[in-house]
Amino acid sequence: MSSNALEGKVALVTGASSGIGAASAVALASAGASVVLAARSIDKGEAVAEKIRSAGAKAVFVQTDVTDDKQLARLVAAAESEFGALDIAFNNAGTEGTPGPITDADPSNYDTVFDTNVRAVLNAIRHEIPALRKRGGGVIINTSSILGLRGVANFATYAASKFAVEGLTRSLALELASDNIRVNTVAPGPIVTPMLERATGGNTDGFNAIIPMNRPGTPEEIADAVIFLASDASRYITGHALPVGGGATAGFVTG
Repeated sequence: MSSNALEGKVALVTGASSGIGAASAVALASAGASVVLAARSIDKGEAVAEKIRSAGAKAVFVQTDVTDDKQLARLVAAAESEFGALDIAFNNAGTEGTPGPITDADPSNYDTVFDTNVRAVLNAIRHEIPALRKRGGGVIINTSSILGLRGVANFATYAASKFAVEGLTRSLALELASDNIRVNTVAPGPIVTPMLERATGGNTDGFNAIIPMNRPGTPEEIADAVIFLASDASRYITGHALPVGGGATAGFVTG
């Protein structure tokens, strides 16, 4: 794909201070987009924005708690005030909550996971749509998971939240097609990020057993998929989940 595939575009990335969000922000900038980064951590978010600026691209960081609707509105407004528009929205921020048997689950875990993984995505999109319409269309990409496409024991709440993201995405793809707004998800498998570190304690062997390629992925491998979905290379794709999980959604590994 051309290194300037997103030249002149303005992209917004939530959860941009580390992992998939940080790698995707850098990739979007490398493809020519001006990027608005959002995260709670000022130090980490500013560091990623400075990395992009040091490479000669345009980036601004806006401290944002995605569970706060007013902060999401301010974030989209910042994209328009800083760069004049919004073309691409990557709603990536998420949390795994506390894994474990559902009988041990604290009800507050459900609230935490769904507020971040579902409600925040829905609210972000509500604010992004008017900005995208002003441009005559655009792209919304939501971060789902292979656990939004298949279940796994001890991650029921997280999986349920990502199944919800898939339903939201497909419904909005239908709703927004006439506005020339494409809506898709990228569905990562186990990726080497702080989230995976927390979920596994650093030992990914249990996940590797369900991955035909027998390894976790990298944030950069997800970022490549994000660039594809953000660019005209996917201009006739909407309502689609793009799994990036080393074959984990293909079936069962035997032998």
